[in-house]
Amino acid sequence: MRELRGKQGFSQEAFADHCGLHRTAVSLIERGKRVPSLTTLLTISSGFGISVSELLRGVDAGHKHRVGVRR
Repeated sequence: MRELRGKQGFSQEAFADHCGLHRTAVSLIERGKRVPSLTTLLTISSGFGISVSELLRGVDAGHKHRVGVRR
């Protein structure tokens, strides 16, 4: 999300205002401290002008890389 926001030239605050979210919520989501609801994911993807699936592309792979895969 941070990468997309940067590519579109938004600060956290500007993107939050653009989407109707609180800046703190954007910060927490970007830092992995909050898991966004489906409604919030829809709001964020709409703010970027992309689908939710595009927004989430690669998220699972990145998560597995950070925490390791348990079996």
